[in-house]
Amino acid sequence: MAAGRERIRKYFLFRAVTSFSLWLPFWTIWANNHLESLFLLTVVDAAFWTTMIVLQVPTGLLGDKYGRKPVLFLGEVMVAAGVLSFGLSTEFWQFLGSNILWAAGICFVVSGDTPFLYDTLLELGRAKEFIGVQARAWAVSAIVNAIACITGGVLVEWVIPDRLDLTLIISALVALVGSFTILLLQEPKVQRTNFGSYRIQLRDGWNAVRNSRAILTIIAFQIVVEIGLYVMAVFRSVYMNTDLDLTYFYVGTFIGAFTIAGGLVATQAGKIEGYMREKKSLWFLLLSLIGSFAVVFLVKSAEAIVVQFLIYGVSYLVGPITNGYINKRVDSQHRSTVVSIATFLFTAVLAPVEMAFGFLATEWGTRESLLILALCIAPIGIFLLSIWGTEIDKERAQVKKIPTLKQL
Repeated sequence: MAAGRERIRKYFLFRAVTSFSLWLPFWTIWANNHLESLFLLTVVDAAFWTTMIVLQVPTGLLGDKYGRKPVLFLGEVMVAAGVLSFGLSTEFWQFLGSNILWAAGICFVVSGDTPFLYDTLLELGRAKEFIGVQARAWAVSAIVNAIACITGGVLVEWVIPDRLDLTLIISALVALVGSFTILLLQEPKVQRTNFGSYRIQLRDGWNAVRNSRAILTIIAFQIVVEIGLYVMAVFRSVYMNTDLDLTYFYVGTFIGAFTIAGGLVATQAGKIEGYMREKKSLWFLLLSLIGSFAVVFLVKSAEAIVVQFLIYGVSYLVGPITNGYINKRVDSQHRSTVVSIATFLFTAVLAPVEMAFGFLATEWGTRESLLILALCIAPIGIFLLSIWGTEIDKERAQVKKIPTLKQL
């Protein structure tokens, strides 16, 4: 038991030292200052997600075949290189290339991170604790990120005014050093037998998704909510700096505060999900997101910033909750592959959607584009949750049909 706790602590340490993101409040402002419009910013970001489309599934296959630690280490090093390159960029094509490298690293990180934690807990006989443990890891990252955001705000406001590029360059160097903490982690010893060709592994992983209506539905819901959250994330700093006329210090400080609040909420993800369970928890996420977007549109003064606390709370809950629902329905041999397929589907939808709303934001404004996005998300999310509720009822009915030992 003590050894198990030590392994989880080392994972938390890894998450902490790779989460120092001074750039978080400023990367969109940095790029937007050198690009002609928000639309071009979303094109640059779409290159990131297009790279994810191409590489996410292959990296997931590598994670399932060679283990979680190798792909995590390679991914973190590539992320550091991408962030550094982004901070040195001043032209459209430079930003584009940097984002491609950054995305390639993220593909490896995504393919190794969640499966590493779940398989570790599975090996320790604690798989049921996944939502709570992942949420606490997110909370650790949130605290470190909050400190980084506030530090970044002070840095570019007073210490080295307007040098937004330094927030990326310094973060990249910290992340590169931090990536070596992965060497402290222990590869989980979970049975992953009969790994055939990559084609067979991909086929089996896709069949696990396609043949389970519950998995397919939760992945689709995850896509819908995370698209809303991500578009808001891309627009957030520009919206705060331009629409709400906040200085760099306040942008960094507020985003730091949002991150702390999100981290605190994340620590309670297990309890929140345990109270609401698999039906109500997803309704809470959807309605909170839609309501928040409505407030952004309706409240035109700086007070609208308050709703970002709720949006951040949702962003820190959606991952642990939906990933928990997916992972418990997938075997370890295909866990990275299924996670990669889910990310692939998300990126395939996000890239065109983000560019479309980048165009709308350029033409009509960020607030108006976010309202339109909420109006698009609402009916799709409600439809998916109606299917999800039916699937949960079916699963519960099947469990009741299984005879207990006492009945036998």
